[in-house]
Amino acid sequence: MLRLHKNRPTRRVASAIAAVAMTAALPGALTACSSSSAEPYAPGSTAELKMADSYSLTHPVGTGGTQPFLDQLEKDSSVDVEYYASGQMGKQADIPSVVRSGVVDMAVISPSYVSSSFPLSSVGDLPGFSSDACVTAYALRDLVKPGGVLYEEELEPMKFMPLWTGSIPGYEAMTAGQDPSHPNSFQGAVLRSTGGALDRVIDEIGAAGVSMPIGDMYEAMSRGTVEGTLASPISITPYGLEDVVHASTYGAQQGNFTFFYGINLDTWNRLNDQQKKALTDAADKSQQSVCEELNAAREDSVQKMKDAGVRFYDVTDGETAKEWENISQPVLDKWIEVAESKGHPAQRVVDDFEDALKRHADRAGAGVTDPKTRAEAKKEQS
Repeated sequence: MLRLHKNRPTRRVASAIAAVAMTAALPGALTACSSSSAEPYAPGSTAELKMADSYSLTHPVGTGGTQPFLDQLEKDSSVDVEYYASGQMGKQADIPSVVRSGVVDMAVISPSYVSSSFPLSSVGDLPGFSSDACVTAYALRDLVKPGGVLYEEELEPMKFMPLWTGSIPGYEAMTAGQDPSHPNSFQGAVLRSTGGALDRVIDEIGAAGVSMPIGDMYEAMSRGTVEGTLASPISITPYGLEDVVHASTYGAQQGNFTFFYGINLDTWNRLNDQQKKALTDAADKSQQSVCEELNAAREDSVQKMKDAGVRFYDVTDGETAKEWENISQPVLDKWIEVAESKGHPAQRVVDDFEDALKRHADRAGAGVTDPKTRAEAKKEQS
């Protein structure tokens, strides 16, 4: 059975979230709140799980990933999901603590919003790798599943067991109207950032980044608090931002926005074999369907932005293409340098990620219906 919650959290749940926020800084505090001491589920029983989502079910991430996951689980009586959409259970920065504490059992983690806890997991957000949603997501899945370097280094210690991964692809430079085609045109500009790897791109082009959720950007751009952003077109149209974004690059490919849907590791270990299989089977379907949905949604969003009057500057050829390409290596080098200086195996992560991208290169273009766009996606991976 699936129970959808469209309103704010109950008082009991809201109080639990507040308690987690207050105790998150105390060593061992969250461990004491976890469900590790709960009894395992007996064969034939039903696991009652709470799931928190940052997205709505109408967003491409929800349409392609969460909805198929929930639909599949509804067919299996071994799992009962109580679902909270659109950040009802906390902001994206709070979710790792909310999951680790056991306030919810399943949730989505976006490394860019929690880079202090997941400094290596944002490798898929960096420019210069792949801008295809399927190639990036499947490559990341190899690294975050048990046995992968990101699972061992960051996710397992945070009691997070990934189920499926996704990537909102193809970040472009966007402004309120200023020509964005050259990176040096952003010297001194104030740009909205998601944080993490994207901050390094913004630093490299000489701009100042202001961290804020995408939902706050409409007002910020309307008031001139920020002058633009680096974002995927997919993230623009669901929030009506085509009304305030009037110019964008096309083909700059300055990274992606990756995310992991997963489950509290203690909860996972309590599940019986039937329940684990139900979650794994549903996650496998979502892994494929969400990347296809996001690949298709990128071009759909570009067209919607054009229809709304947004001017796109093609930067896929000539000197402008080289200008944007030249940003990738310094950003990657700095990302590795900073992480390694703090004792994190960043070079190993990059090497493993590059190997995984090669393994999944043939997935490029999945979900794209336009033959020319699909051919371009295939070419990019070759």
